[in-house]
Amino acid sequence: MSTFIGIDGGGTKTDLALIDDGGRLLARLQGDSSNQAAVGFDAAIGVLADLVDRARSEAGIDGPVTAGWIGMAGSDRAEDRIAFRTALGDRFRELRITNDAELVLSGTPNGSGVALIAGTGSIAFARNEQGITGRSGGWGHVFGDEGSAYTIAVEGLRAIAAETDGRGPASRLTRDLLRWWQAETPPELISRVYRPEVRKADIAASAPVVVAAAEAGDFVACSILDRSGDALASLVTSLLDRIPFAELPTVAGTGGLLLQTTIVRQRLSDRLDAGRVNPKIQLIDDIAASVAHALRRFHAEEEP
Repeated sequence: MSTFIGIDGGGTKTDLALIDDGGRLLARLQGDSSNQAAVGFDAAIGVLADLVDRARSEAGIDGPVTAGWIGMAGSDRAEDRIAFRTALGDRFRELRITNDAELVLSGTPNGSGVALIAGTGSIAFARNEQGITGRSGGWGHVFGDEGSAYTIAVEGLRAIAAETDGRGPASRLTRDLLRWWQAETPPELISRVYRPEVRKADIAASAPVVVAAAEAGDFVACSILDRSGDALASLVTSLLDRIPFAELPTVAGTGGLLLQTTIVRQRLSDRLDAGRVNPKIQLIDDIAASVAHALRRFHAEEEP
């Protein structure tokens, strides 16, 4: 029996799906972040190895898996892929490692189009019908992550600072985010947010507070989400400017923010030129399973 594993390693969590050659789901697991930029190489390997070993155990697989595809944020460098392959290679007969954005296109009919991820971070990746590829974004939270949950959360905190200083308008975000961070006053946020143990993902986790405020009609929160949609649209548009497509490409979107936030999705759709892309964004809510099935299809096509 041939077996296939797809792994989506995001900034917040890692998803794994294991299927057999008939497409039957044998294991579906979730673990901590495997983004080495956030947790370090050793911790990332620990998460991935544990998930793969648990999946093999659940499925009763003694030997290596037939093929695996691991997509991880921050794995674009060749030396990173080699290091991960060396550490995990004995668990697979074939192992492919790419950035997480490339995984998303496995869910499109011919593997081409524009993949857009907006979760804790953000990145866009494109592949046209001739195999020409490009990426936009994915620069990390210090000088990237436009339109992401992290950026939305930070803008929410900045709105509190602006209101407190008299530099910005009043907003329910002050009340709601203080409650979320368990702070009594805005100055107390400094000791909450800047604790050494607070990670990027912890800050991004407060983005739903901003979303809820926007859904309730708060002007400041609505403006933040509008900027998020605009920023995500710019990632897609920059790729369309550089990579020619013979037909209107599909935008395949995923990530917690994009999947769960209607306001951002609508703003993104409004900002994309219908003459350049398929107007309907294809949402992919289970990348790991999508990738595992893509591996199965590829394997079947390659068999004599």
